[in-house]
Amino acid sequence: MLTSILIATFFSIGFFVESIIGFGGGLIAYSFLGFFIDIKQAVLAGLYIGTCSSTYIAYTDFKSFNKKILLKSAPLCLFGTITGVIIFSEFGSDLLSIIFGLLLIFLAAKLIFFDQISIPKIFKKKLLFIGGISQGAFGIGGPFFVNALKEDFKNKSELRSTMAVFFVMFNLVRIVQLCLNGQIKAIHLDEIWWVIIPIFIAIKLGHKVHIKADEKIIKKIIALITVLGGIKFLL
Repeated sequence: MLTSILIATFFSIGFFVESIIGFGGGLIAYSFLGFFIDIKQAVLAGLYIGTCSSTYIAYTDFKSFNKKILLKSAPLCLFGTITGVIIFSEFGSDLLSIIFGLLLIFLAAKLIFFDQISIPKIFKKKLLFIGGISQGAFGIGGPFFVNALKEDFKNKSELRSTMAVFFVMFNLVRIVQLCLNGQIKAIHLDEIWWVIIPIFIAIKLGHKVHIKADEKIIKKIIALITVLGGIKFLL
């Protein structure tokens, strides 16, 4: 029960933030959960929670969804996602923790020092592929997707809803692939099914403030939490 409460608490905080700026749910949740549970257990719990939460976000703001952005980006992201699931399935928790810690520190550095730098067009496809791998392996492809595509979105609502559809689509691919290789059975849904309820409430609250929120401050907070989580996973 304690583990379920921790999962509910940290994912609620994470998806409150993600509902505001379009990403960050997994980064925040895993950074905290890494102090308490195994990375594979956290990622598989996040797969269930992230799929349900992103479905809810997409449903409540589907009118802002940009199908054109999804269709042009999906093939490369899909290839990366499949690759990421293979990495998650084949590697042990110790190696995954090291990779995840390095990834968190890299993302934190990007948010702190380089967030305002425009990504050259030549690198955007590479970011989409890396984002797909990160989504497939850990469920945190959002920062890469957003950095590659943010200039294509008209406003924050379009980014928020389109990213939610991204996550639903690629998480469904992850679920099928993990079922086929026997990994999905590690999710104890009988213990954590209820955690989505407080998370939905957090998403609703985030949606109410997402237009007025100061993204710069929120991103700095995410970066601080992420770098602490990254150090923990490395150690």
